[in-house]
Amino acid sequence: MKLGNITEPMLKLLEDAGEAEALLNKEPNTQFFRRAYIRSIFASIEGIIWLIKQTCLKARSRKGVLPMTIAEYAMLADESYGLKGNGEICIQTKFLRLPDNLRFTVKVVNRLFRMQLELGIGTTTWKNFQTALAIRHRITHPKNASDIDISDDEIEICKEVTGWFNDIVAKFIQNLVNTST
Repeated sequence: MKLGNITEPMLKLLEDAGEAEALLNKEPNTQFFRRAYIRSIFASIEGIIWLIKQTCLKARSRKGVLPMTIAEYAMLADESYGLKGNGEICIQTKFLRLPDNLRFTVKVVNRLFRMQLELGIGTTTWKNFQTALAIRHRITHPKNASDIDISDDEIEICKEVTGWFNDIVAKFIQNLVNTST
């Protein structure tokens, strides 16, 4: 797999999030711009995690690294399996909670590529990620009209989370470059 196959789609997702953030700097800074920014950053995060998982699926085995288990392979492929009434196997898309998916992906990346990516589980950074995700869920599944309003503090948390995630992605890419040379 070529590095460009990973980085080009990542860059497009990051550019979308960057343009959405640029809208926040325009006056007036509307609720629409805020919601668009949050939807865009989470689309970027989810898309990039999927791309990293695809990288893991296509990675060559390395000496001294345990091969991928069947369960890891299925989770990286976002698949689960069952049987139809006629005895045929059915493949279903496995929808994973974002925090669990991120933790799993980083764990596999660290093992397969001998990286040391850190998510900061238990720190304020991880709590901010969970808060930003709750904001995203709130605006995409509102229970009332006020649920779609986003405060200045909430935008700042989302910006911090964006920076944190972008740092993780940059470290992932830099490690790939270093190990491929």
